[in-house]
Amino acid sequence: MNLIGHWIRNFPEPQKVAITEAFDSASLAKIRRAARLLEKLDPEQRGSMLDVEFVSTFNLEPVLPVLQLALDCLPSRAHLHLAPLDAIESHISQSETTPLQETLHARVVAWRVEELFPELLYPFSSGFPKQLASRADEVVARIGRVVNLHQKNSKGVPLFLSTIPLPTNFSNPLFAAQDRDGLFGSVGRLNQEVYELATRNDGVHVLDLAAWATSEGRGHTDATLDLIARQPLSSRGQVAISLFIARCLRPLIIPGRKALAVDLDNTLWGGVVGEDGIGGLKLGHEFPGNVHLRIQRELLELRKRGILLVLLSKNNETDAREAFSELSEMVVKWDDFAVRQVNWEQKHENLRSAARELGLGLDSFAFVDDSDYEREQMRQFLPEVLILNENSDPLHTLRSLWETDAFDSLTVTEEDRLRHRDYTARAARDVEAHQDDLDAFLRSLRMEATIEEIGPSNMDRALAMIGKTNQFNLTTRRHSRSQLQTMLEMPGSIALTLRLRDKFGDQGIVGLLLAIPDKRNHVTLAVDSFLVSCRALGRGVEDALWAVMVNRAHRQKVKRLEAEYLATPKNGMVASLYDRLGLRRIEQNSSSTRYHMEPVGPYPFPTWISLANKSDEQ
Repeated sequence: MNLIGHWIRNFPEPQKVAITEAFDSASLAKIRRAARLLEKLDPEQRGSMLDVEFVSTFNLEPVLPVLQLALDCLPSRAHLHLAPLDAIESHISQSETTPLQETLHARVVAWRVEELFPELLYPFSSGFPKQLASRADEVVARIGRVVNLHQKNSKGVPLFLSTIPLPTNFSNPLFAAQDRDGLFGSVGRLNQEVYELATRNDGVHVLDLAAWATSEGRGHTDATLDLIARQPLSSRGQVAISLFIARCLRPLIIPGRKALAVDLDNTLWGGVVGEDGIGGLKLGHEFPGNVHLRIQRELLELRKRGILLVLLSKNNETDAREAFSELSEMVVKWDDFAVRQVNWEQKHENLRSAARELGLGLDSFAFVDDSDYEREQMRQFLPEVLILNENSDPLHTLRSLWETDAFDSLTVTEEDRLRHRDYTARAARDVEAHQDDLDAFLRSLRMEATIEEIGPSNMDRALAMIGKTNQFNLTTRRHSRSQLQTMLEMPGSIALTLRLRDKFGDQGIVGLLLAIPDKRNHVTLAVDSFLVSCRALGRGVEDALWAVMVNRAHRQKVKRLEAEYLATPKNGMVASLYDRLGLRRIEQNSSSTRYHMEPVGPYPFPTWISLANKSDEQ
């Protein structure tokens, strides 16, 4: 599907038209006009703040208007900061002392062979092969030093480290591929170091300009502009690279979809099981069955990384089950679906039901169906649901799965990968629920909580929860890595996660509570964030997390706790949580309620959960 169309689908029509014309034409005048129109929208329509700094070895200043528009379309209220040209190390070394570090969401380092390793363009004039190999060692070391400098001076700001594209203009391309110390081999070695650094370091991500350049091709460069202004991109190239960078940064502020609802007939297989019979279905290694097989492989990959699969099919369930069991080529199994709605009801109603069963908002879902009717009905009745494919062609459906950014993420945590199992276990818990004695039911789950400080080992999960949790979230404040790191470093702050196990297995980290000291009064602690994953709702883990925080605050001689509930369209379920926890209301209006607790603790720990760290019970 069209990514820009997906990003701007909620903008007013004049803005959508202007943005489409701007990117289609690559006209700087139209790009600036579209940006001005976006500035007229309300802040809520424009999205979250996004401060990004660019540090590069080539001139990005002419690209900034296009980058600005691309990031504004995410949507976001983007502020771009450009460091001095080709001053990577010196600029990063000084960054700790700049106010920008407190608000920065990301730093992008972009470089290319022409400045980073120019000797590769003229290998025989530069001592090929021994001197080039030695020089490659120096450049690899430099890349590592840049990462170390950033981590030392940037308070947890995410770093997007670009790979190095092969240059467009150089001589002797045949020989460049013949030796490991030649152009192609050396660039490959530098890029391998970038991947290694991202793998080894939390908060370091790859901006794969090498992959982008390979897919976009020679037509997006301009040798004349490069030689005149050290700006190597054509007008079309500026648009393409800006959209690519925007997509890479988008997961910082826009959470991915959590579930994909899919059709059965002419989607998972070719044909209609109720009419063609199992023998007439197309699935296998020859066309067109191989297209459906590839669709299934994409679905299974999504499920393995934590995206929930939901089956929506107008069929007899007996026929559908039989196809799953009898078709030997099936990659996706019946049990790979967290919810299966196989009946003759309207699909939008079945998806509503699935959302309730999973405890997810409708805007957590994407949808794939070969029927124009079903897609249009879903579009009109549930506009929050993202429809990935635009026609019935299975090859188009496959391409939509390849190209969508709906499930983009910079990290995949262990909790993400276990999500399907957790929701399956949740269904089993619901079956066992004793509605007449909730306390007895909760005790029967044999829940054990482990309370952990937020730190390097769980930072990615903490950021993911802060960025995605909507329903059980008292404030719905979204914090960047750098903002969270700053709060963790405040003396007296209490930053906790809760990891849950029960008789069905390990749930992973399902709760988070962050309280920070009042700058004016060090005996007062204010709750900044308090949230619980939707898959742990109804089990009282919030009581355990709250008890541990209050007891720690009591041991720290905190005299007063302050908290607030900030109302959103999705978090009404926690509107009275602080009342239940015993806090006193001190101020209320239509959008927020402020509370305090004074004196502080000790606070009783819930009886239905055992605590792995026993010292936190009192």
